[in-house]
Amino acid sequence: MRRERVDSSVVCAGFWRSGLALGLALGSAFAHAEEPQSSWRGGIQAGLAVPAGEDLRITTGPGLNSAFGLHATWDINEFNGLRPRLDVWTFSRGDQDVLIPQPQHLETWVQGTALGADYLYRHGGREGRWAAGAGLYLIRWSVKSTNRLSSPTADTALASGRSHWIREGLGFVVSYRVTPRLDAELHWISSHYGYENLPARMGTVGLLWHF
Repeated sequence: MRRERVDSSVVCAGFWRSGLALGLALGSAFAHAEEPQSSWRGGIQAGLAVPAGEDLRITTGPGLNSAFGLHATWDINEFNGLRPRLDVWTFSRGDQDVLIPQPQHLETWVQGTALGADYLYRHGGREGRWAAGAGLYLIRWSVKSTNRLSSPTADTALASGRSHWIREGLGFVVSYRVTPRLDAELHWISSHYGYENLPARMGTVGLLWHF
């Protein structure tokens, strides 16, 4: 292999320039490699749930109900994000009086547990305050019921039980960033429950706190 004589000062200058360029490139690569780690955030959420559909409203009764859960937020890029979440909704007791075929009073307690994820688009990028998106969930509906059956010829009969169903759910969400660690959220969920696959629609308003 033929060798050529080269000025040592030129070699040293080229070496240091190449080393500096490589150092800057590696530093930039490491800096960007750390960014995805910081884009993951965990948190908790809490708020109020309101049944919207007639079927769920009758089964749960009127009023506000508790909603709480856990979530993680992944910033895919500046504008798009994914939020896996676990939500638990506990509704107040529902009361129904039925006259046919026999007079009876039915009390029901409903709870929903949802596991899924929301896709979020943040208006204005990472510095923007507003975000909106949609989600898909698997929801486990649980209904505990107590039935008091009245008979003119006998004492009141009491029967109770618990039933569970797993159904798909679709959600829409709008959130507003109050502080870097606190979001306010409006959440709409549409699903079905029960043996007759009745509509179950509800809305929640709450706060999300990020770790």
